[in-house]
Amino acid sequence: MEKSGYNQSQTDSACWPSFAWIAVTNRCNLNCTHCQRDLLMEQGLLKPSEMSWKVFNRLESEVFPHLRRIQFGGNNFGEQLSASNWNTFLEKVSKHNIDISIVTNGTLLNTNRIKAMVRAGVEINFSLEGASKESYEAVRAYRFNRFLDIIKETCEEKTRRPENGAQVNLGYTIFYDNIGEITDLIRMADRLGVDRVIVTHFVPWHERQRRQSLVYHKELSNHMLEKTKQLARELNIRVDLPRPFRIDDSQEKPDARERKLAKPCYHPWRSFSINERGDVMPCCATSVVMGNLERSSFSEIWNGRKYQKLRKTVNSSRPLVFCRDCAFREIDRESSQPISFWSDEKFLLAAIGTEKHLNSSSLLLRKMKNRLKKAKWGEMALPYLMELYRKHGAFYVTDIYDICMTPLSKRPSRKR
Repeated sequence: MEKSGYNQSQTDSACWPSFAWIAVTNRCNLNCTHCQRDLLMEQGLLKPSEMSWKVFNRLESEVFPHLRRIQFGGNNFGEQLSASNWNTFLEKVSKHNIDISIVTNGTLLNTNRIKAMVRAGVEINFSLEGASKESYEAVRAYRFNRFLDIIKETCEEKTRRPENGAQVNLGYTIFYDNIGEITDLIRMADRLGVDRVIVTHFVPWHERQRRQSLVYHKELSNHMLEKTKQLARELNIRVDLPRPFRIDDSQEKPDARERKLAKPCYHPWRSFSINERGDVMPCCATSVVMGNLERSSFSEIWNGRKYQKLRKTVNSSRPLVFCRDCAFREIDRESSQPISFWSDEKFLLAAIGTEKHLNSSSLLLRKMKNRLKKAKWGEMALPYLMELYRKHGAFYVTDIYDICMTPLSKRPSRKR
């Protein structure tokens, strides 16, 4: 195959990807109040596991020679530093000419790990949801002062070894309860000496979290983000903020079809996501599985039927269901550009649905399970349907839901 590039007309024998989201574990040492891990565990979709050496070795031999950049984490709900083989994984990746990034809660970092990551030139993205002891500990149940000490030690090691090019960023998730601390976050970043602050919107996964979404507090969100931008400019802190919400709905909106055509997607040609089970997905915004490295080579998956169909349709007027209105369009992950500007209401409320109950796959799945449990045949069919969902995600969940929710009397009868 060719080197990495983008050719929309090319559906098979595609060029090699240059960027990868990689999750080597779905384990986590914390139980944050905002995380959907408990929901996934309840649905039977999350079982603690780690990437096998078979999958990692395939990545190293088949894909690493072509990659320019890897981001560990951010594509599942695991803390990557909790992987039992993390130190070895990092050592092996750092031998390749690849820029490395990691999304981490930081609590499992120690002096030796900090030195190893700075030596490898890693971009370390510390995630948090509070800029004060009270708010941080309410979400993470971890000592805030200890967390700050870890960031400070990492920044000091980075400063001592500037030749390695390591970076330290803060990734802050904003919602109603913590939006008032966002300016405190900028001052904290200035004191610690971090390189960048990346702010993203909270995506609620439970109905009880609905009003924490800033979709319902647009004026407040826009006001605080503007204050943050001004303060960051004064302190010379690099900050990436979400776009302001559209307040005036009477403004003329572009036609949906024109919007899709104006925002092409590059991911089926340039990047991919892989989880700890070896499932290969087009990007971190979807759980649709294109193939598995336990059973197939990367080349077979990358040039397989599913990827060919995706490349053929993704930038057409009729993309596949999980690509419609995706906030990831027009994002080029070959660079270190942060995905920090999502302010699309449909995207931010996709997991729980809008007030009019948007048909998102997560919402449909919960409704489907509740319906099936009420019938004996449903209980028997549920394990099989859940396995379909785990393997194919959004490819099938809508069809399965429609079948389950249709009364038996209205279902088409078989022709004899």
